[in-house]
Amino acid sequence: MTYWTDLTPISTYFSATYLEAREKFLMVAQSHNAKIERHILPHARGPGGLELSLDCAILGPDQPSAAIVIISGTHGPEGYCGSGVQFGLMASGWAQTWANNIRLVFIHAHNPFGFAWDSRFNEDNIDLNRNYLPDFSKDLPANPIYDLLANWAAPRQRDAGTLTQSHVKLLEFGREHGLDLLQAALTGGQYSHPKGLYFGGFAPSWSNRTLHELIARHCVGLDCVVTLDLHTGLGSYGHGELITQASFSCDHYRRQRDIWGDQIRSTKDIDSVSSDLSGTLDGAILAALEPTWTVCVALEFGTLDAFSVFTATQASSWLHCYGNPEGPEAAEIRQASRAAFYPEEESWKEMVWARSLDVIGRAADYLGKSAT
Repeated sequence: MTYWTDLTPISTYFSATYLEAREKFLMVAQSHNAKIERHILPHARGPGGLELSLDCAILGPDQPSAAIVIISGTHGPEGYCGSGVQFGLMASGWAQTWANNIRLVFIHAHNPFGFAWDSRFNEDNIDLNRNYLPDFSKDLPANPIYDLLANWAAPRQRDAGTLTQSHVKLLEFGREHGLDLLQAALTGGQYSHPKGLYFGGFAPSWSNRTLHELIARHCVGLDCVVTLDLHTGLGSYGHGELITQASFSCDHYRRQRDIWGDQIRSTKDIDSVSSDLSGTLDGAILAALEPTWTVCVALEFGTLDAFSVFTATQASSWLHCYGNPEGPEAAEIRQASRAAFYPEEESWKEMVWARSLDVIGRAADYLGKSAT
């Protein structure tokens, strides 16, 4: 089935700031009589003391058999993309069409702090998609290669000499041991360096606990649940890759293929632009909904080259951990982080919208048939 929208410019679905995105999301949800929940981040604020929130809008029947959960902003400025898609689905009427027989759960700004400050990480420098370990009371995953590279991955100083040395050392490691191993070590998740990159945390974050509450309230007990977490930063410009942490041989992977066929790319089988990760959201949702028929995937849209994305991520983490987020250096760092995860060209937004509509539409068609 082909999906079309009306003549509204796609670029108007997307926002210029976290505050604009939040207000547009709440406005369009209210206009369509969605049930809205606001969860205020209790221990951190945005620029200028702005109150931050993770917001949820629910459309559809009171007693559905199936649901689609669409999550934006797990990684801060990636929320511009996800929020635009969420707004567009409601503004264009597609969400209302699907909600005739399935529940739609829109989780907006999973990481409101990072979204507001244009930082991939949250208020505690945690990467939320490494923060969903099943049990933090047990030994946390080790990442010995990151331990070796920690001083170069996230140096305390940000002068030109230190940054040049940092990048030279990391690239030397990549040339000697392979860029795939370097990517896996840097991005796979680490639990030893709270001021380092891709830190998974020592305990469940506020966003983690809040999302679990939402899943329990709106999805537990249903027959089928599909979750899509919208991301940016990896892959070719504007291309949307469907990423799974499931292995080819498992039931979860087969369920994904039932919906999207051979579009699925697995990190377990080195089939994806992403490395295999620790503490991911999809594993937590699968566990929370057991034994429900559940599918969890990430939809990842390419932006800039990998080095530009990494250096922007490195800078925004430094700003949070060691710098002044409203100091003289902040504007340039925030703009680079934003650009790394949110190209603002109309062509990119149109590619994101078309791909998202196709991917989510396939899931809605699949669940709609099972619900009738």
